[in-house]
Amino acid sequence: MRVLLAVGVVALSLGCSRGVRPDSAVAGTKPVTGKVYSNEAGEQVTLIGLEPGDAHKALVMFEGTKSELDGQVLVASVGKERRKTEYRTMWRGHSQRFVSVEDRGGYEDLIFSNVNHTGYTHLKPDTGKTGALKVEKVFERYQDLEGDKKYQALLAFDRKFWTNQAEAQLGEVLAETNKACGSKLTAAVAWDSVTDKQLNDISYGSYCARPLESLQKLCERSDEAKRAVQEKLQTVECRMDAQAALKLEARKVIWSVAEGSLVQPDATTTYFTDTL
Repeated sequence: MRVLLAVGVVALSLGCSRGVRPDSAVAGTKPVTGKVYSNEAGEQVTLIGLEPGDAHKALVMFEGTKSELDGQVLVASVGKERRKTEYRTMWRGHSQRFVSVEDRGGYEDLIFSNVNHTGYTHLKPDTGKTGALKVEKVFERYQDLEGDKKYQALLAFDRKFWTNQAEAQLGEVLAETNKACGSKLTAAVAWDSVTDKQLNDISYGSYCARPLESLQKLCERSDEAKRAVQEKLQTVECRMDAQAALKLEARKVIWSVAEGSLVQPDATTTYFTDTL
């Protein structure tokens, strides 16, 4: 009898009747409340609160988002600031804020951003689906995923994935710049200068896009700027260095980013105005 009682207490302390592995990210918690958010596009995000409250944890499930997150359940750390609640989750080695919920003064607005954070969509509370939600099922689904090797691989740092994301983001800005300037610029990233930690710590695609954005704005303002870009520039190279810098060699713009520092937009625009 004492053994059975002890087992029951352990199962309860682990937060789920079927038992949670001691090394699980949700060990010591249990699901309490849940809410489903959806929109007309068919996107759906489910948030499951976990007790105890001082753990500041929740589960986030994604469906219909047309992203690699669909079908996944992630454990999130929950942070609140005034009327905004943020859910940060680990994905491909990055701490990501895919979801935040804001109090708009009478209604909730869930803001979902995809893995590359290039776009945002809005979802509203779905009363019908929330009423049919079984929080225990989502909790069990997360436990099943935790033991799946493919799922664990999606949580680990993936250098190739993030370099591809950065280059895709850079490519989009490059296309816009070439359109504005009537140019045929190319862009390159000196990946051998970027460590895994640096790639993991900063949004490298947006950092590398800064000089291209400055050139685009200059071309939109002036035909003279367009001619200068067409005649004097060929490529933009982005790299990590000990000091943030911007320089022009031959027809190559060399954009150096330092940890926690980069040449500011006004200074970048001034450099191109004075140099080209």
